[in-house]
Amino acid sequence: MDLARAIETFRAFRTGAPFGDVAVLKIDAFSPPKGIVSKLERIRGYAPEQNLLALRDLPDGTLGREYARFLDANGIRPLVISAGVKERFRDNPYVLRYTTTHDLHHVLTGFDAGLAGEAGVYAFTVAQGSAPGGRALLHLARVVWSILSPTQARRIWHNIRIGTKLGRTAVLLIAQPIESYFEESLSDVRRKFGLSDPQRVGVLTSGRSIFYRLVFATKKVT
Repeated sequence: MDLARAIETFRAFRTGAPFGDVAVLKIDAFSPPKGIVSKLERIRGYAPEQNLLALRDLPDGTLGREYARFLDANGIRPLVISAGVKERFRDNPYVLRYTTTHDLHHVLTGFDAGLAGEAGVYAFTVAQGSAPGGRALLHLARVVWSILSPTQARRIWHNIRIGTKLGRTAVLLIAQPIESYFEESLSDVRRKFGLSDPQRVGVLTSGRSIFYRLVFATKKVT
């Protein structure tokens, strides 16, 4: 992790910067995975605004409607990233796409927004070669999360295994213009991206966790 960028992230958070800006700066503090930037050329500059009201009006079962349902159920709003930060990272699509598509990864893979769900999504991105920190951080997180939330340990380890399998067989999600498929059915988009039905592959829901509420609740702030 780049210390100067980590400090910049902390200062942005303390001064009340939009949560989207803070999230982007946080990812930028890590070195991008090797070779990932060259795989994102076709979506360079792709950062469409997300209209939650319009997404709610889409038919049930579409990617956009289920994404809106996921956000509403978890008290999350689409990330707001300032024009200045978008311009700053215009030639670095990795940090923008990794940040803005995180919740879409949840919807597409079927992992919920709880601790075990976050573990599954992170394992998925590690397997795809798109996660900051990579395998070493995943192994550390698996142990730390299991210690801090022992009642969830089995679910965490299980979802990490499932997420790893899904990530190895699916197309690289952050390289896809996912938002352009909002009006298509979620099941069709999953097939298009090489993703299996979550119930069929055994994705587990998260249990209650005080640790999760303390650490991950900030994702609900914009």
